[in-house]
Amino acid sequence: MPDVALLIDWENVYYTLRQHTTGPLPSTLSILQAILQKAAEFGPVRVKLAIFGQEVAAQDETLLMALEFTGMEPIAVAQRMSGRLLKGRSDAVLITRALKLLYKERQDIDYWFIVSGDRDLNALCKAIKDEDKHVYLIAGDKSLANELRDSPYLRDDVFLLEDLIPQARWTRTALRADDTQVDKPPLPAEGPRRTPQRRSGVRVRVRAEPHVPAVVPTASPESDKEQRRLAVLLLDQLVALHARAMARGDFVTSVVPLSQKEASSVLEQRIDAGIDQGTVLAKLEGRARAKAKQMLAPNMSSPLVAETFFHLVRVLRRIDTVTSRDTRRIPAVEAVLDPLSRADQPGGLARGRSQRRLLLETLFNIAEERGAIQTEQVEREGRQITMCWLAEGHPLVVYARQPAASIVHLFNFVASTRARGERIDWVNQALFAELLSRVEGDSLESTMRRAVERGVMRSEEHGKKSGFVIDPAHDEARTILGEFDRLNGEARPAPALPDGELEELPAPADSMPGVPTTATDAAAVVPRKRTRRGRRGGRGRRGGQGPKKAATGEAAD
Repeated sequence: MPDVALLIDWENVYYTLRQHTTGPLPSTLSILQAILQKAAEFGPVRVKLAIFGQEVAAQDETLLMALEFTGMEPIAVAQRMSGRLLKGRSDAVLITRALKLLYKERQDIDYWFIVSGDRDLNALCKAIKDEDKHVYLIAGDKSLANELRDSPYLRDDVFLLEDLIPQARWTRTALRADDTQVDKPPLPAEGPRRTPQRRSGVRVRVRAEPHVPAVVPTASPESDKEQRRLAVLLLDQLVALHARAMARGDFVTSVVPLSQKEASSVLEQRIDAGIDQGTVLAKLEGRARAKAKQMLAPNMSSPLVAETFFHLVRVLRRIDTVTSRDTRRIPAVEAVLDPLSRADQPGGLARGRSQRRLLLETLFNIAEERGAIQTEQVEREGRQITMCWLAEGHPLVVYARQPAASIVHLFNFVASTRARGERIDWVNQALFAELLSRVEGDSLESTMRRAVERGVMRSEEHGKKSGFVIDPAHDEARTILGEFDRLNGEARPAPALPDGELEELPAPADSMPGVPTTATDAAAVVPRKRTRRGRRGGRGRRGGQGPKKAATGEAAD
């Protein structure tokens, strides 16, 4: 497929939404993802630039975070000189960067998406068209210049922000008569999403909402950010289905619609990279050899996965704790990201406070993309503030609200950072206060006490240091670390077999290596009658040489 370049004049998009919508604005992340998804329909987006003024960045504090998550290069433009506010500087920077790409750096790009409707872009569009390239514009209906709207020589097509971001409350009532989209046939309605079902007799609740957008390539498949995103995607699906593992083909089709083949290939690449790096466990069951039949599960012992799930649970439980105090919505940055980033953690892949802050922002955006966190933009004292709350009933929210979720993941995270030979089931008591005090709030001590009472962990001192030891065989620990079929309390014991000799049970079909199992499971035995198998080609029901002769030497009848 041809390469695509995406150049966004964010100042134009921002003020279009401010002037032509009512009520709270959609989140910056959702706006950028909608624009990026439209450009990705024409091919892989190789160049992603977002030009914005410093005045806009000061009003929208989530802009840089959203640009980093979508993989866009931020280009900040100074708007004040000698105390005066200058207009139109973003257009000049966009035109300069586009011409440099067109004639010098990326002459191979065939499709150009310009997100702006200013008439200053006439010359740029004409220059791109003169090089036999395709030019597409994305702009608001009321902010699109008539020259760009009417002239087919300056652009191939126009996509309206009103169509890409329907969740915004636009003030216009309908398309204008000269709109380039007015004569287009409506898109066919998308069929119901295919949701895999478990093969056992347990009935599974199907979750149709929230709708998940297609996977848009934002980084290399091997990058930590994409692998963290893949781990959360897999966790979301497994928890929703109450399954320990999921067929690869079912996982891909449940995340990406079948009609979007490019997004499916992107997700497949990330799965292959996860299997190679050990963040995803893949296993073929029985005689299945097809790649789509691989049973996938997150590798809870992987340092990247352990760190990802630990901080994801911290973010979700922090929002749940603060909003439970008669507060419906809380500021995402001041009440969630800032307090959690102040805690110091032992080791991990995200070293340093700035990297941990970036990790928390990435996980917040992933949870928002999955629909576990709901956000809206509100204006306070001339600034745009992102307010957030949890989506009730979402699988990730239900998972994070498990009583021992934060404690078990703290043990798992610390164990993944320990060097070989060190004890991995012991955690210093000081870490509970450092890493979970802002998550659990005033209920941290009661949460720890109840975990001890239920047997999830027990107190144990190492020298003069007090700490706790986890019981990996406990049902709650096993549920949090991979046995998601126990979330609904429907895990059934193995059926009893006829009396006879004892034989060790084989591992269950949906068990995955790396998921904690109890000693009783490993040594579970049931009576089974042993039968003799005949030789191939032998006669008689059980093989051999037919009826044996009697002891007297006479042949049997």
